[in-house]
Amino acid sequence: MSSTLPEAKCLPIPKNNTASDASQDPNCDSIITIDNPLTANASEEHDKTNTTSPDTPYSILTARKKAIIVVIISLSSFVSAFSANIYYPALKVIQNDLNITERMVYLTVTVYMIFQGLSPSFWGSLADSWGRRPVYIMTFLIYIFACIGLACTKNYVTLLILRMLQAFGSSSAIAVGAGIIGDIATPMERGGYMGLFSMGTMLGPLLGPVLGGIVSYRLGWRWIFWVLSMLVTPLWFAIVLFLPETLRALVGDGSGYANPTPLQYWRRERKIASKQLEDIEKPPRSRFLVLPNPFQSWVYLKERVVLIILLYNSLQYAGLYCVITSVTDLFSNAYGINEVQVGLCFLSNGVGASLGSYTSGRILDWRFKTIAKSLGIDEKNANSNIPEDFPIKEARMGITWIWGIAFNVAMIAYGWSLFYKIHIAVPIILNFILSFTATSTFNATNTLLIDLFPNNSAAIIGSNNLTRCLLGAGAVLTVQPGVHLMGIGWFFTAMSLFLLITRVTMAFLCFRPVSSKKV
Repeated sequence: MSSTLPEAKCLPIPKNNTASDASQDPNCDSIITIDNPLTANASEEHDKTNTTSPDTPYSILTARKKAIIVVIISLSSFVSAFSANIYYPALKVIQNDLNITERMVYLTVTVYMIFQGLSPSFWGSLADSWGRRPVYIMTFLIYIFACIGLACTKNYVTLLILRMLQAFGSSSAIAVGAGIIGDIATPMERGGYMGLFSMGTMLGPLLGPVLGGIVSYRLGWRWIFWVLSMLVTPLWFAIVLFLPETLRALVGDGSGYANPTPLQYWRRERKIASKQLEDIEKPPRSRFLVLPNPFQSWVYLKERVVLIILLYNSLQYAGLYCVITSVTDLFSNAYGINEVQVGLCFLSNGVGASLGSYTSGRILDWRFKTIAKSLGIDEKNANSNIPEDFPIKEARMGITWIWGIAFNVAMIAYGWSLFYKIHIAVPIILNFILSFTATSTFNATNTLLIDLFPNNSAAIIGSNNLTRCLLGAGAVLTVQPGVHLMGIGWFFTAMSLFLLITRVTMAFLCFRPVSSKKV
């Protein structure tokens, strides 16, 4: 199997608020053009700012300001994954306390994942229109109230409904956060920033189950949601006070003015009052009156290349979540451990995922720079825009097959180690490998999607979240009946072989030699 992908001649980074139109290229799939009428005026206002050249910075934000933004959005993405994973060690406790069946308690996991998949289609459309900042403020306020309600719930129906609302509130973090990375990071540094951003997401599996096991064992499962509300409230205030607007259609390279923080508003009004600054026209407020298009993220699924990338990523995600959600039940039955010990078993997943995010980000930046250098592309040009004949798929996806094969082998070994009840250290180590390789793949696919659609980045990541959460939710429902029907070893072997088939399908479509043509 070759480790190269075709040139993305039809997929340059667009300079306006649309995806590239490749309909005239017979060798390339047509790429969707998604106009954003809500920000058309703002886009025209900053047209000169967005038209980058080798001497024009992609963003005027300093490295320090970028670091603050990445920290805030990483913590926000951490909340989304943390909310799901802190819940897993308490599944049996919730089942016994509410007197419900095992299938009913697993349904609360499934509906959470379904709403995590569907909601970004709504929020991503708003974030690409209204701006990133107001969406973050709204969604995390919804999340806080949902957590308070969950902490007070007394019955199963309320638990189920509020878990949906909790997912609806937290689901914006990943899609909108990835959009912010596309706003502030150049293509050459985007992989590294995505790696750091993904570390927040992947710390959820590291800390969530541990804290969830301790809290549910010592204080009861309802305290899980009190803890979440207490953790997220300070983050919400940090978003309100410090997270600036970054949507390029509204603020261009960061020099524009829209959705200001309190400090930005105060400084601007002070300059206007002292006549140091004229009150220039702001983006029209009418954009807030237009309803979002919840189907925008679905449009991308019509494109063959995009659909293949999303399915590849989503099936990988489904396989990983089959492993993660089965840990509580399978480890408890195989090794007779309690909630706290189950929570500690998740540490390997979190460490593997965090290291995978960081290392893959560094690798993606290194590959981009290496390929750019081999094609004679000046670093300044690559930082501004990806040339039309730059092999961006090769730069992002060229080595994902290595992570994929390692994941397949580890999944088979994981199933049989539990079947034969080998020492608990073995499946824990295998969980580390599974999380490391899967997260590396997620980082590569997310970065590629942002490269292809930088001005609709929240919507395209919303599409990714949609497919992966829906497939993940469906896959989670197969774990319990699959293990009972086939046994642990054969179930995870079958899952691994199915994933292998999907990898071969993608290889036939995408893996072809890269042209050596100089740019």
